[in-house]
Parts: sequence; C-alpha cells; structure tokens
Amino acid sequence: MPSPTQRYATLYLWTNGQETGPRYYDKPICAVLANDTGAKQSMGIRLKSNYTDDAAREDFGTFGTYAGPVYQNRGYCGTAYSYMKVGGRVVIDTVRGVGACN
Repeated sequence: MPSPTQRYATLYLWTNGQETGPRYYDKPICAVLANDTGAKQSMGIRLKSNYTDDAAREDFGTFGTYAGPVYQNRGYCGTAYSYMKVGGRVVIDTVRGVGACN
C-alpha cells in the first residue's frame, strides 16, 4: 500500500477457514500490517467484525516490522482499517473489507 508503484506497507488478512458459529461469516479472522519501509514508523491496524456486539481489536504504535496481529473470533464480513505515517505525513489511511461478502 498505498499503490503498486509506492510501497510503504502490506496488509495481510486471513481466516483459517473454520466456522465458529452457524453462519458462513462466523469464521475467525486475523490482520497484520507489515512495515515495508525498513525503519520504525507510526502505524496501526484495527479489525472490526460484522457483528455490532464485537469490540474492534487494534494495535497502534511505532513499529519497525509490523502492527498486529489482531484477531476476531468471528467476522469474515468485517473490515480492516490501516494507518501509517512516514516523516510526519500520512501515507496510508484506508479501510478494506475482509472476506468475500456482499
């Protein structure tokens, strides 16, 4: 991220494919924001499930390698928020969907 020609970080989102409940989107999810700059940066990741009862899980700070991992027990149709600041300038500030959901 943020683009194929300008790489500051890589967002990894995955599930182990197993369901923790009766619905398709009851799958555990995990997210990591990997720092591709080679230096410590202010960055973070927030993972929200698609259930309003579930609190968001997040990891924000100054990291040299990655922010996270953060986990949700369910929420395959949730969202992941990524943030990174380099040299006082915000270079990543985005939300991505988790899973293949409508």
